Amino acid sequence: MKIVNISASIIIGIMLFIVLLFTSVEVIGYNINYYEWQYERHNIPDNTKMSINELLKVTSYMIDYLQGERQSLEMTAIIDGSNQEVFGEREKQHMIDVKKLFTIGSYLRNISLYLLVIIFIYMIYKNKTLLIVVLSNVKYVFGTIIMLILILGGLLISNFNKYFTIFHKIFFSNDLWLLDPKTDILINIVPEIFFFQTAMIILGLFTISVIILLSIIKIWKNRYNRADYN
Repeated sequence: MKIVNISASIIIGIMLFIVLLFTSVEVIGYNINYYEWQYERHNIPDNTKMSINELLKVTSYMIDYLQGERQSLEMTAIIDGSNQEVFGEREKQHMIDVKKLFTIGSYLRNISLYLLVIIFIYMIYKNKTLLIVVLSNVKYVFGTIIMLILILGGLLISNFNKYFTIFHKIFFSNDLWLLDPKTDILINIVPEIFFFQTAMIILGLFTISVIILLSIIKIWKNRYNRADYN
């Protein structure tokens, strides 16, 4: 029975990890206000020779594309005073790969969420005590994950470019992500500093969501124990 509890805790912990992580990614990655904040902080309008309104229009278009609401990145904007095609072919091909990653992440998150709902409903009706035990053990899974996140955060702070490159070599089968700031506007819209700060904010948001989740589990466990005692 102990092995079953441990196995169930690990499986549920991993699914909760997937749900919280990819939800954190989408909360930031699909938030137009976040992009506007970053653009103003890093002087992106001047670097791209686009007004903030044009930048936000392009960004909104990109977000729609990543969410599957647009089929391509064929678009124009006012750049350096004239109406121009925003993205070159290399940038469009790279964004196809980026979109695939977002799609896979959303798919994993949704499947995990559906499975968690089914498991929770089943265990609430069949064995609520087991559910409480399993959820209580989830803190050990997340404790390990938080330790790994702290290590990852430290690595990113020490040499972001190195691990940013490793990430791309792992998740992309081509070199389309190697863009030229002189010719490719995408790398000027979201430069390396943008990705560094975004990665740290996502990790921070994920950590906060884990703390909230574990607090909820603890409160639920205490109430269940009191109700059972009474």
